[in-house]
Amino acid sequence: MEIKKYSPPVNFIIFQACWFACVMGAAKNLGWLGPFLVLITVPLQIHLLTENHRAEILFVIICGISGALLETLMIVANVYTPVDPGWGQVCPPWMAALWFNFALLVSISLAWLKGKYAAAALLGALAGPVAYWGGEKLGALTVAATFSRGYMILAVMWALALPLLVYLHARLTGVKRAGN
Repeated sequence: MEIKKYSPPVNFIIFQACWFACVMGAAKNLGWLGPFLVLITVPLQIHLLTENHRAEILFVIICGISGALLETLMIVANVYTPVDPGWGQVCPPWMAALWFNFALLVSISLAWLKGKYAAAALLGALAGPVAYWGGEKLGALTVAATFSRGYMILAVMWALALPLLVYLHARLTGVKRAGN
């Protein structure tokens, strides 16, 4: 049985486990838990679930660093506040780990979005803020603004970020549309 055949569901399950480890770890003062799990699972997924390892590694690094910078900007702009004040206005490691983890979701489970930038924008605008809402309900962060300000800013950010990541991944791997 070839594992790559099952890459999307395996990746989605690992993504969710890492997301909960990051968010619940932060909420329960175990901020190291999520990054530790991501550090273990990302290389394993690249090795077992992807074809072009070099391109995937580069994509994960770009996505992780860019995401951490974007989260820092969101924190500085008071869009949300992480529960752990020890990092000041810098993206905490658990939040950065979410971006490294998310890179492989874009690469594997969301591969169907390649070339479908409007669908990626719509999915980003809807699902992005829901993730922050979930993080807020679980106690990892507080959206510091009103719904119309905080969640709308997050929706716009994700409506722009997801298609950009889909495009970047396609450029790095040479894939223009899903199935190619």
